[in-house]
Amino acid sequence: MSLWTELKRRNVFRVAAAYVVIGWLMLQVADIVLGFTGAPDWVGKALIAMLVLGFIPVLALAWVFEVGPEGVRVDNGKSQRDAGPQARRLDVITLGAVVLVVLLMIAQQLGPALLSPQPPAAEETVSVRPTELPPAPAAQVPVEPAPEADPWIPSPGSIAALPFANRSAHADNKFFVDGIHDELLTELARNRALTVISRTSVMEYADTVKNLREIGTELGVANILEGAVQRSGDQVRITVQLIDASTDAHIWAETYDRQLTPENLFAIQTDIATEIAVTLGRQIAPETAMFGREAPTDNTEAYDLFLQARGQSEMVDEASIRARIALYRQALALDSEFAAAMGELGREHTNLYWYVTRRNEDRERGGEWIDRALALQPENPRLRLARAEYFYRAFLDYETALDELDRASIGLPGSAEIITMRAYIKRRQGLPLDALELLQEAALLDPRSAEILGSLVETHWLTGNLEQAERWQCSVDALSGDTMVLWELGYQSALSRYRGERPEVLDATATEAPIERFRTLFGFDQFRWYLLFREYALAERFLASLEGGPVGDQFEWQPVELMRASLARARGQATQALDQAAAALAEIDEELQKHPDDYRIHMARARALALLGRADPARRAIELAMTRSVPQRDAMIESELAAQQFFILALIADSEEVAAAVEAYLQRDMRYWGFDGLILDPAFDHHRDQPAFRALEAKYSREEPDA
Repeated sequence: MSLWTELKRRNVFRVAAAYVVIGWLMLQVADIVLGFTGAPDWVGKALIAMLVLGFIPVLALAWVFEVGPEGVRVDNGKSQRDAGPQARRLDVITLGAVVLVVLLMIAQQLGPALLSPQPPAAEETVSVRPTELPPAPAAQVPVEPAPEADPWIPSPGSIAALPFANRSAHADNKFFVDGIHDELLTELARNRALTVISRTSVMEYADTVKNLREIGTELGVANILEGAVQRSGDQVRITVQLIDASTDAHIWAETYDRQLTPENLFAIQTDIATEIAVTLGRQIAPETAMFGREAPTDNTEAYDLFLQARGQSEMVDEASIRARIALYRQALALDSEFAAAMGELGREHTNLYWYVTRRNEDRERGGEWIDRALALQPENPRLRLARAEYFYRAFLDYETALDELDRASIGLPGSAEIITMRAYIKRRQGLPLDALELLQEAALLDPRSAEILGSLVETHWLTGNLEQAERWQCSVDALSGDTMVLWELGYQSALSRYRGERPEVLDATATEAPIERFRTLFGFDQFRWYLLFREYALAERFLASLEGGPVGDQFEWQPVELMRASLARARGQATQALDQAAAALAEIDEELQKHPDDYRIHMARARALALLGRADPARRAIELAMTRSVPQRDAMIESELAAQQFFILALIADSEEVAAAVEAYLQRDMRYWGFDGLILDPAFDHHRDQPAFRALEAKYSREEPDA
């Protein structure tokens, strides 16, 4: 009897085939289970080793033993091979399973290459620099212009990288995972041939139950990148897969197992970005490839702190900003030459100045850290972006900021952040229509960003187009997340300020704690709502919750005593109004000694003086506020100060003068107030029925619909 015949008789081939199929299934299940449970890498490697080492012993057992009706017994070499129908059926099933496993393995290896789009042939593409013109044709032949591509149809190079799953055993690695994801998005955005959806739009899809086709439709992309990060000791595993959003077909996948060092993490991010670009036929441009190719630090702990801070960069309240400042300082204590951390630290000090304090010390620290970073890496695009933001926010130096954005866009050509900042600059320059065009362009790259969508709402509000503001507000309302409340209140403030409509959330917020002194990006506060709609008891409760502290944003700064004086006057409590105004004036004068150029404090002083009946000093304080450097260069702030001006004049001037100031304001191209909203202020109580205001009402009041 030949060896081949004996192997078949002893069912060795059957056992081998079954072992291969069962082993492959075990590895597939283990890959999923071990990833979700955060098991260390050695567990998977040990399982593979056991399966490989067990193959020969299993074949030996199949040779020695046989299974029959009598149970398991030693094969004596005399029994015949089972060739009945049941045995043949088992052979077919086993062979089919082996073939299926082989086909699946081939598909895993070759599928991405077969399914991925091929890069365009070299002869089909002509590269023309923006400063050059193509050769003139030999003859002038009329050519029909190619139709413009619909910007809302996903391009083949569009991609959304969903938040990476944290497969580590410890939940506190989430910030590390988010930081890796954020850095990868930055790397992808360096390729101008890719359309990369920004981080703010993809973060809401963490742990989502939506399928990839739904996500691709909502984000307007053709491709989706999924990934997971598993961190164990000094080892890290990053798995990624690129998927066609319209078909759910896997285009490319890879697993990276590396020692946890900044160099390795940066190399992985670069490899992923390069593989995606090649797979989609969108190779990175040569002029972009030179930027940012080195690991930012060689200190693992410093990089960990850096990623933790970057992973929570959306919140701009004071506590969040100061927490990030502390993390970046810790990183720099571990690596004093960490330029990226210096740049981000400078940005956070600039944020502190812009959103909270308006104090020179914060502005100066921001510039110092950014300059130190640029001295180390002068062409780093993220540092150039930080410098642009610094000149825009710290000095309102729009020309320098735009120049820096041009330099940053060379290294980050697909950055929605750069486009959005250009829009903000245009708005501050008093060009809201230009800002709207840029914001809509940014919305293509960041379609689920509450900040961009909310800014579209605000900018349409500034131009008086509340119909378009409402349209964009619907997009904001479709988002999810706890930070949406600020943008929801912003639109309701537009309705109250422009149309005099009572905000829907007014009663609900009466029982809630103020949100960071109720400071928002739109420069309004809960207290003003209570005054406009005569909710004096709720206003008193709000003031009590401030615990004596002032309320401040980029438009206004008021000590609590000044607000109490306004409330007392609205209630007709003249003596109390005078006492509180005097106390407020003393606090304001003390603050003005420290910050003589703060336009907000000058305007607060004008209000206090007006409440005290001191008309001429109040007018001089208004003039000082309006002639400070910031309102001279910032159209949005200047517009809001003009509104504060007529609210103060209403306390000290006659109706004709106040009406003239109001009408001049209502003729502006950018403004937060409409006639029906501003007239609700208690300061206008003794002006409202005067002829000058009746004329304004007839000219500017919104017509009510027929009953």
